[in-house]
Amino acid sequence: MFSNLIKYLLFFIFFTNAVSANAFINKEKPSEKEEIKDTIVVHGMTLYGKIVKISPEKLSFRLQYSEGLSHFAYKDIESISTKYSYHISYNRMDIEGRVVGIEDNTYLKVIQNDNKERTVKIASIDNFIMSVTDDDSFENRVRNRFPYTKGNVNVGFKLEQGSTIKNSVDVLFNLQRKKAEHEFKLYIDYEYETRETATTPKYDYTDELVGILTYKNHFRTDQFWYASLAADYDRIRFVKNRYIPSLGYGYRFNFSKSVWLEPTIGLGYASTKYVGELYPDKNFTAGALGLSGKYRMDDVTFINTFIIDGFLIYYPSLENPGEDWIFRSNLNFTIPLFDFLSVKLSMNYINDTNPAPNVGNNKTTTNLLFGLDF
Repeated sequence: MFSNLIKYLLFFIFFTNAVSANAFINKEKPSEKEEIKDTIVVHGMTLYGKIVKISPEKLSFRLQYSEGLSHFAYKDIESISTKYSYHISYNRMDIEGRVVGIEDNTYLKVIQNDNKERTVKIASIDNFIMSVTDDDSFENRVRNRFPYTKGNVNVGFKLEQGSTIKNSVDVLFNLQRKKAEHEFKLYIDYEYETRETATTPKYDYTDELVGILTYKNHFRTDQFWYASLAADYDRIRFVKNRYIPSLGYGYRFNFSKSVWLEPTIGLGYASTKYVGELYPDKNFTAGALGLSGKYRMDDVTFINTFIIDGFLIYYPSLENPGEDWIFRSNLNFTIPLFDFLSVKLSMNYINDTNPAPNVGNNKTTTNLLFGLDF
């Protein structure tokens, strides 16, 4: 086993060095396509590179021959001129063209491929990605094919050899599609772990799946109606399956475009079936109280960007809230490593009225995950 580990380690070192050397050679001799560059002027200084992201508050820019990202507030940008062509989605429209200017720190001037000029409000942009004419990679083709959809897949593993052999996997999946006032979100979290010892055969220590599908209708700038279906099972806690549909109203408090909170209130119905016939099924009408939020910091020393996000949902029984309730929360600390890769520390807390006395009402898990963003 140790010889195989040494082989894998040597292969990893060799592969990393080869990739780094290849990247270095490419930077020394850029291709004709790599010489194409966007230009922005910030405080009188002209910068060359490529626009990576247009967010409501800042423009993310990769300098020529650099792997890192720089973030500039629009008030600091004096002019923008792109040689690359971009696919821009806004106000139910999709256009392709070059950015030729910025007005009042609020609007982009765009020349479409048919030479028609448009003025696009930055706050209305749902998606801003390079056109396939300038980047025909598989990843970029997918982003152009589904411009209103984004998400991430995060995976963590744990393999432990000792007096107790532990093998676990955690998969966290997020998907979001937003077009105009319509928004869909899908959240899935799956955890599985087995354990065994010299005297105990392999058994399931964790087997849990959580899924939440949410639709929001943003009928006003900061207000929305929502419909949600939450479903889960937890074999170790004797929960065979649970379904919680709910309807309600929500409001977004925008402290800035990178810092917001969304409280929600509504009504739901919780239906829980337990494993076997030892415990009776439990069904009750419940209130639906929720809170979600996000806090993003850019230009952080050493790590560049740091993101905190999460949610909590509380379903208290309307008839007997002291005896029947379901509470679930998730908190994430994320550091993007590259455009598509990130590392995430995810913390989950569950509290419900479980009938099994040896299980208890609450459960906390913490996992370190590596994510692929798309």
